[in-house]
This record gives sequence, C-alpha cells and structure tokens, in this order.
Amino acid sequence: MLHDERILKNKFAYFFTIVFLLGWIIYYGVFVINVLLKGYRLVEKYIKFRIPIYFLNFIAFILLILTFVHVFKESRKMFKYLNSTCITIIILASVSFYINYDGKWGAYIYSFLFGLTLFLIGPVLLINYFKHIPAKSEIENIGKHND
Repeated sequence: MLHDERILKNKFAYFFTIVFLLGWIIYYGVFVINVLLKGYRLVEKYIKFRIPIYFLNFIAFILLILTFVHVFKESRKMFKYLNSTCITIIILASVSFYINYDGKWGAYIYSFLFGLTLFLIGPVLLINYFKHIPAKSEIENIGKHND
C-alpha cells in the first residue's frame, strides 16, 4: 500500500486520516440523507440563514468525499481538499453557534472553541504535520531507514 510516493509519513497517519474522515462523512452524511430522502427542513430560527447552511453542508459533504477518495489515490490534492473542508466546517459551525447562542454566546465561547479545536482543527493540523515531503536527492537519504 505504501510506496515511494506516499503522501503521509507512516501507516498511523493513513489510519488516523481515514478514521477522522469517516467520522465527519457519517456526521454530514446523516444531514444530507435526511434532507434529500426524508425531506427534513431547518427549524424556524435558522430560516434567515437557510440557503448558506444547506450550501455549506452539501459542500462540506462533497469535499469530505473527495478528500477520502484522494487519500486512497495517494494524491497531494488531499491536503487542499482537507484544508478547504476544515474552513467550510469552521464557517458552518460559527454560523450555527451564532444562531443557537444569539444573546449569551459569551458564556459558551470557550467550550465552542475547545470543541472545535479538539475535534477539527487539532486533527487537521496533525494530518498536515504528517505530510510526507520526499527528499530532493538520494544523498539526503543516506543512513536513513526506509519503511
């Protein structure tokens, strides 16, 4: 599975990336299936942001699928899609937080930021850290062990 042109440094990075992406795909997949197949709609307090929320949810789901496919293709585009997805999810979470805690957001901002960092930003930074950057020449690899 891992060859010379791998995109992540080790097998743990691949496993972590796949599990992370599957978790978010399931999360957004449930929303997409409920909207498309069951006809669910947003509650009243989301009505004025209805179109951006639907758009961001569908875009996040599509970007997650593309990221997942590019992990198995071992393509460098995976990092572009992953970072784009992260930005999209942060925007969507911020809009949702603003709507849910309209007047009392100051009391919950730290828990929101902690949750966002723990479940989204931290893992994305870790995956970006595990990016494999191949050596420019073979001389730089002398004495290093290959996987």
